[in-house]
Amino acid sequence: MTLWLAIVALGLTLRPTLTSISPLLPQIREATGMTYPVAALLTSVPVFAMGVGAFAANGLTRRFGERRGVLLGLAGLALACGVRFVAHDTVTMIATALASGIGIAIIQALLPGVVKANYSAARMTAMMGLYSAALMGGGGLGAAASPWVASATGDWRVGLGMWLAVVGVAALAWWRAPLGRHAAQPTMATMATTEADLRAACRVASERLARVADGAPSMRELLRKRRAWTLAVYFGLINCTYTTMVAWLPPFYQQHGMSATRSGALLAGLTACQVVAALTLPWFARRNVDRRRWLTLALVATLGGLIGLAAAPDAAAWGWIGAIGFGLGGTFSLGLVLALDHHAHPRHAAALAAFMQGVGFCIAAVAPFGAGAVLAATGSFVASWLGLIVLNVALIALTWRFDPAGYASALGFSRDAHSGRHQRA
Repeated sequence: MTLWLAIVALGLTLRPTLTSISPLLPQIREATGMTYPVAALLTSVPVFAMGVGAFAANGLTRRFGERRGVLLGLAGLALACGVRFVAHDTVTMIATALASGIGIAIIQALLPGVVKANYSAARMTAMMGLYSAALMGGGGLGAAASPWVASATGDWRVGLGMWLAVVGVAALAWWRAPLGRHAAQPTMATMATTEADLRAACRVASERLARVADGAPSMRELLRKRRAWTLAVYFGLINCTYTTMVAWLPPFYQQHGMSATRSGALLAGLTACQVVAALTLPWFARRNVDRRRWLTLALVATLGGLIGLAAAPDAAAWGWIGAIGFGLGGTFSLGLVLALDHHAHPRHAAALAAFMQGVGFCIAAVAPFGAGAVLAATGSFVASWLGLIVLNVALIALTWRFDPAGYASALGFSRDAHSGRHQRA
């Protein structure tokens, strides 16, 4: 099993437990008696758990390593999916949301470091795009397949619990995948069979010594860095749109007369467009470390779709949803790359990405709950869409603060963050 296939398999497990909920929300609410704000917790709780859990990434890496740490996250997802087969009340459903959020948090906090450590700088961007595309593709499968299976079986619980099989396949793929960073530890004597091998051995040894001498920063250190907070707020506000769409897009169109299956297909279409953007925009952005133009393009697409959703939701529903999906896919994948760009060493980059995701997902967790409260008070989603429009205008302005020339100074280093010879200022 190659590493990239295992990464794709893992990505496919990270969103179905979220996106399978909203198309089935009327059945879930009818069976459990949830109010709209409580139903929003089925999205907000796992997203919040994803944020809090991301802070444990460094400790998990040191204690368990990447392989066992990711398996621990998959165990949380398996528990959530298994219990959903028999869930029948609000407390149980929220508990499964918490378990899935913790599992997702562990996996997505560890995987960027794995990609950074196992792929060259040129391939890292493409691999992050592939991982993001798999993550979003899994979300689309959750939105489309779960209501179909629930309808076919007559039980919404089966539609939610079916993802246990996907988690099992991902666990097997990850267990068998080679992790090159851990394998790249032979002595120079065994490696230096050619001049090229000798140079490669020297490079590996130099990188390993640099990592030992320059250990990854703790979360406490990152708390004191303004750039870490800027990245986290940026990532969190981007994902406010995503979490709101995941929680409320199908119910919004069900208000307009769509069936559960068709509204789920609409959410699946949004995630399909995310996949396209996650694959294409990082590829276009690979030649230049300055990602701002491509991030702006993605944010403008999201903004245009939201304006259409607020002004004329039925006129061109697939067009609005496609634009939002394309924008969200581009900003998510490039947002992760943006964090990894800030530091040359995998553990440093992974720590920054984990901090960004930790704070960011905590911010994004508020959005579905807020939209649910607005819906309960007004019976309409229009105010929520208008709020997201304002948010995306602010994000476009914030994007232009991420000048690559300032990465090193923003993180408090006296030398270029891409030279590999860091000294704290």
